[in-house]
Amino acid sequence: MDFDDIRPYSDKELPEVLGRIIRNKWVLEGVRTAYFSKVPKIFNKFIEYLIHQFLKFKISGIKTTDQFRKKISLDILVDNLVKDTTAGITYSGLENLDLNKNYIFISNHRDIVLDPAFMISTLYNYGFNFPQIAFGDNLMVNKIVEDIIRANNGIIVKRNLPMREQIGASLNLSAYMCNVIENGSSIWIAQREGRAKDGLDKTNPAVLKMIYLSKRKELSFTEFIDKYPIVPVSISYEYDPLDRAKGWSIYRKKIHGSHIKRKYEDLIHMASGLKGYKGHVHLSFSEPLSGKFKNENKAAEEIDKKIHRSYSLWKSNYISYDLLNKSKKNDNKYTTQDVEKFLNRYKRLSEGVREIVFESYANPVTSYENYISSK
Repeated sequence: MDFDDIRPYSDKELPEVLGRIIRNKWVLEGVRTAYFSKVPKIFNKFIEYLIHQFLKFKISGIKTTDQFRKKISLDILVDNLVKDTTAGITYSGLENLDLNKNYIFISNHRDIVLDPAFMISTLYNYGFNFPQIAFGDNLMVNKIVEDIIRANNGIIVKRNLPMREQIGASLNLSAYMCNVIENGSSIWIAQREGRAKDGLDKTNPAVLKMIYLSKRKELSFTEFIDKYPIVPVSISYEYDPLDRAKGWSIYRKKIHGSHIKRKYEDLIHMASGLKGYKGHVHLSFSEPLSGKFKNENKAAEEIDKKIHRSYSLWKSNYISYDLLNKSKKNDNKYTTQDVEKFLNRYKRLSEGVREIVFESYANPVTSYENYISSK
């Protein structure tokens, strides 16, 4: 099969790709806006020239894609992101995994960039090779975005094609993912298409069906997950930097029946998510799925169970749950000052949107309790 249009870039392709990235006007303007927004406009061209020279210097010794991910993506971008916009990232469960094995990591999905960025950083710093990351082609709004994603080990997931083409694209992607696992890398993919804006993390069995598609004639589903182990992962943010935007999106659907995306809305959200404050962040890695599964639906249920049971709940979750339910059930987990600080964050939101935002924080508490009680 031909994987050239969906696979990450190779070391051989990297020099040309990096050349395009550091010359791109959109990239130079983006870096300038992010780090030099207060500099008078008259100096914009000069600042962009300096940024170009800086980027040219930083990539001068980079020969491989792994070097690019380590020296640029992790050491500069992710490390600064963690330092400037979080209260720290913690993780649990990696001790139960084998550094010499490759896994399909399936996590809940809250942010387009942050989820895979924090996942890659955590796994790499623990000792795993860089995993490959699945991104929907809806994000490929132009060539430079595709370049950045594929240079960072991105796999392109084709969506919304005519039925016959979609089946072929899914079969090709499945074959590629299995090939990756067999040949020395792990993979991350979200449990569903699109972010869980309401805080209800639910695995779409279609994701598992797609991964299994190319092996369905060779292996039973149970045999498949024995050979290509699936690790459920829960990612929890104390504060979702896009909680207000998600709240408005849900509110518009509720009131008007739909939310029409603005042009480049996903890119705007990507940038806002990067800059916004996240508080504490925790990644919990479950043990690989094991046992017999009748089909993808049963496996999806098990993934949900593991994600909800291991989800790290913060004060923001407990406060929201108690506010919505007018209870004091969890008041031993926060103070009056914590509540005042939390409410102050949303004081400018209308009541309807604020309630939706609170629901997005409260739902993980409800999910956790439901799955714990079902033990």
